[in-house]
Amino acid sequence: MDLNAMRFKDKIRIADAGRSACAVLYKNHNTSEWMDKNMEELLGQGKNWYKGNLHMHTTHSDGSVSPQEALKIYKKAGYDFVAMTDHWMQSQCGMWNGMLILSGCEWDAGDMVHTPVYHIIGVGMERKVKLTRSVSLTPQDIIDEIDGAGGLAILAHPAWSLTDPREAMKLTGLAGAEVYNTMSGLPWNGSRADASLYFDLWASWGKMVRCIASDDSHGYSGEQTKSYIMVNADDCTASGLHRSLCDGHFYASQGPRFESVSTDGKTVEVDCSSVKYIVFYSNTVWCKDRIADGSEGHASYTVKDTDKFVRIEIIDGQGRKAWYSPFAVNNECKSDKD
Repeated sequence: MDLNAMRFKDKIRIADAGRSACAVLYKNHNTSEWMDKNMEELLGQGKNWYKGNLHMHTTHSDGSVSPQEALKIYKKAGYDFVAMTDHWMQSQCGMWNGMLILSGCEWDAGDMVHTPVYHIIGVGMERKVKLTRSVSLTPQDIIDEIDGAGGLAILAHPAWSLTDPREAMKLTGLAGAEVYNTMSGLPWNGSRADASLYFDLWASWGKMVRCIASDDSHGYSGEQTKSYIMVNADDCTASGLHRSLCDGHFYASQGPRFESVSTDGKTVEVDCSSVKYIVFYSNTVWCKDRIADGSEGHASYTVKDTDKFVRIEIIDGQGRKAWYSPFAVNNECKSDKD
């Protein structure tokens, strides 16, 4: 058995690299002894972390810089992978100076007047997606075609699009949605960048949607390299990233780092970089351990009998956030992709 041990403050996590279960040893400060807990690690184990942006535009559609210049910007900022998602212009998978490029595109349905607008990002497609602009085109049509091409479909900027959360509940096959879209915030496009409320509503209704953060870069006037995902994968290949994204082994961020999210069904344990707050969201209206001091990079939350889900945000002293996707507790339903 290949074991990996990771120590966070006053706990040691001993993980079987081939499985999601792990034994966690916690230090009892009264006796200085280590106590055993069996926890499920939700972020995956024994792999590597890769940083990426899955939503950006170039001069191939309405972006202000060329594809090569966009790639140069993200490479310089330390990104491991990107997807160029120009409107209705599907890009191809490849490599650029050691950075992985996933195939990508942004499609849309609706006219914002007579029918609601949906923007759907597709990444990692293995063939050309066959879609045609039409008044009859639906968001489900787009998702089905992306999925059929071996890609992952992501609902873009639901808050900016004023997406009806109840209508979005009907969509199937989504790999996730944008919890944060930099371009949808100030000073670029009003202040509807943060869509976290949508995820809590969906989760309270039984649909666990995974959180993606993206730049949606257009003007490259400060919105670029701000919001991204961190993926825990065996390797930075299209197949490796696809597998980890489907497994939920990733988080969204603007800077703060998750190191471990684990649960035994009764408690949720978080280890992260030093932050100001660690926040545990759920459908329970009030509880005393909702918000924790994150300066030591660790917090624990007791799952309440009324909880249907738990979603976690960490916030640093600059107000930058990282998001871990909602997950079901107390035998509620699982994510759309499970």
